[in-house]
Amino acid sequence: MLDGVLAGSSGLRTAILLLGLPLLVGCGRPTSLGDGVWGSLGNTRGVRSGPVEMAEVSQEEWTVSRERLARLREHQPKRPYVERVRLSIVEPHTRTRYEARGAVAVDPGRAARMIMVGPAGTTALDLWVTKERFRFAVPGIKLEKRGGTDPNEMRGLPVGFLRWWFLSPLGGRLLMGRSTPGESAWVLKDGPAIVTVRTDGQHFFALRREGERLEGIEWLGRLLVPSAGSRGHYIEGRLGLRVDIVVEEVLDTAPDPAAFEDPDAPSEGTTL
Repeated sequence: MLDGVLAGSSGLRTAILLLGLPLLVGCGRPTSLGDGVWGSLGNTRGVRSGPVEMAEVSQEEWTVSRERLARLREHQPKRPYVERVRLSIVEPHTRTRYEARGAVAVDPGRAARMIMVGPAGTTALDLWVTKERFRFAVPGIKLEKRGGTDPNEMRGLPVGFLRWWFLSPLGGRLLMGRSTPGESAWVLKDGPAIVTVRTDGQHFFALRREGERLEGIEWLGRLLVPSAGSRGHYIEGRLGLRVDIVVEEVLDTAPDPAAFEDPDAPSEGTTL
């Protein structure tokens, strides 16, 4: 689905409407989950499941949309955790595929550190990101960039997206929400970015636009809770970089706090 939206789109606004807001401009009734986050809402009477007009948002539908978003946010992890992940990266110009394995340590809302290792056992990517700062390094090509929140400092890098996805994927101020009995879509204002999320509670589609940069992810994983077997497909809209992600394991032990410190000035050795 993301491929069709981001490839060949005539504009960023068009892409956001095509993928992120099918509920906002009308859609058929999806299959209801009947339990969990949706079933717990109980009362969805009056939430129309057929075609609707953009401007027609009833108070009841708006309430349901806000409650669903709040319940999803409640399920998000509050404590630091570590995932073992596998990446498959497709370089857009040559279509060459690269494989890497590694770990992601996340302290929700605060910081994240990702270290990926290539087939030869060398570090393929080392990312450290907080709400205010980042360090992005690819040792194999001697690339290292540091910066803060200025989009110009992140130009050409997926730092803004990764900062959002790791630290607060459902964060931001709710601008609009629509719901059917089994599915919801929201438009969120997250700092300088506009994020559109559509989900049935297990299958997520998200687009993030910041300036002229458009990125999307399709994710299969219940309630966005870290779990083995969750997987996703990321696409960068301008160059067409594609990354497949698989979560192989979520560790039982918490990450070393040093993992979230600036890697160029750690207090001790860093262990994820």
